[in-house]
Amino acid sequence: MSEQKIEQFWRDATAGDTTSGKHLAARFRDYPNGNWADNRTLAGWRRIAGEPSLIFYDEAGVAWFQCQVYEPQQWWLNRPDPGEGYRLLEKFPDEELKKGDEWLRYGEWKETERPYSGQTKQTYGAWYRRRIGPNNPEKLDSCVDHLEVGKEYRLPNGQGIKVTKKGFELE
Repeated sequence: MSEQKIEQFWRDATAGDTTSGKHLAARFRDYPNGNWADNRTLAGWRRIAGEPSLIFYDEAGVAWFQCQVYEPQQWWLNRPDPGEGYRLLEKFPDEELKKGDEWLRYGEWKETERPYSGQTKQTYGAWYRRRIGPNNPEKLDSCVDHLEVGKEYRLPNGQGIKVTKKGFELE
C-alpha cells in the first residue's frame, strides 16, 4: 500500500525538477478539471514551440500537459514521536484541541491551557498529542457504531468485552 499523500504538499512542476537528480513522485493530467494520474515519477519535459507552456513526461514516456510533484515540508517530515500511549493530533485540517491535550514546548510535552480558556484551535507550527491509552474513551467511541449484539471483542488494552442486549460484559 502506498503512503497517503497530503494535498497541501503538491506543487506545480518546473523544468528544474527534472534536473534535480531526484526521482520525484508526480501526478499528471491533460485537462484542468481532469482526474490525476498519480503514483508516477517525473522523467522529463520539453517546451511547446512558440508557447510558454511545457509538456511533461512520466517514467513510461507518456506526455502530459500538467504535472505536479510531491514535496512534503521538512517540519512535517521531522514530526515528533508522541510517545507510547499517545497520538499526534491531525494537521490537515487542524484537529480541535480538548482538555488533557499536550503540546511540545522546548522539547518537552506540556499540557496545553488553550481548551481551558475556550481556545480550541492549534497554534501554527506547534505539535500536539492526545492520550489514547486504555482509559481514554476516544478509542472505544470510534468503534461503538460497529459493535454487534452477541459478539465478543478484544480491546486495545487486552481486555475482552461481550456485547449483550443489556450492555457489555467484561472478560
